[in-house]
Order: sequence, then structure tokens, then C-alpha cells
Amino acid sequence: MSEALHWTAYYKEMEKNAPLKIYYPICGGGEECIFVCPYADSIWEVVPMEVSLFGVRHKVRLRPFIANPEACKKCYLCVQACPTGALRLSEEEIKHPALLLLYNALRLPFKKRYGLKFVFRKEHGEKFKRNNWPERYGVV
Repeated sequence: MSEALHWTAYYKEMEKNAPLKIYYPICGGGEECIFVCPYADSIWEVVPMEVSLFGVRHKVRLRPFIANPEACKKCYLCVQACPTGALRLSEEEIKHPALLLLYNALRLPFKKRYGLKFVFRKEHGEKFKRNNWPERYGVV
């Protein structure tokens, strides 16, 4: 995975071609977006990319990427399922990633209560571990 591209390459590609974009420095890589997507097999891929949280300690991590944006039906279930707020509509800007991350972390316990689509299962925890420490889990 040493040949991984920087996350901005994927961000720009999605910004140009997809109805959604992912701000990768705050994406946890748990694949909740892929799990809720009814068309996941034809739209999403998990790819290695160089990411960092707020520009500190760049490492190669596995992250979701909309590889086939033309297959997206624009149901936006994936946006609702994103626990960090990293996945957004293309026209939405992220004002300040630290505040966005804090806001989404604080509202997680209330998502189910207010009917927001958020699904977290044991397999998301396993995917989070695999995607953030691929060298430990044999995904190199």
C-alpha cells in the first residue's frame, strides 16, 4: 500500500464527478455509508489512501470512495449514516473540521432518538480497526 495517493486526489475526483464528497481527515473508515447504501456493490470501493487527522501523522489508511458516481441514485442514506459528518453533498462546504467532528460526536447518542439514520454494528468496529491499522490486520 506504499503507492497510495493522498486523500485530496480522491476528494477532488468526487467533487468533480460525484453528487457527494468525503472530507477524509475526519472519516473514521467504519464503512457505515457503504452498509446502508442499497446500491453499494455498484457504487463504492474501499481504497488505500494517505490521510491524517488535521494534518498530523500522515499514514496509509483504507477509506470508502465513490468509484462509480453514475450509479448513485441520490437517496443520501449514506450521508445520514455517516457518524462523523465527513460525507456531504457536493455543494456543501465544511466550515471547520474540528467543530464538525465535535458536533457529530455529541449528537451520535441522539440520532436514533430523533429518527436519524445511523447504524453501528460490531462489524463497523471491526472495519474501523482494519481500515485504520491495515498492517495489523493483514490488509497490506
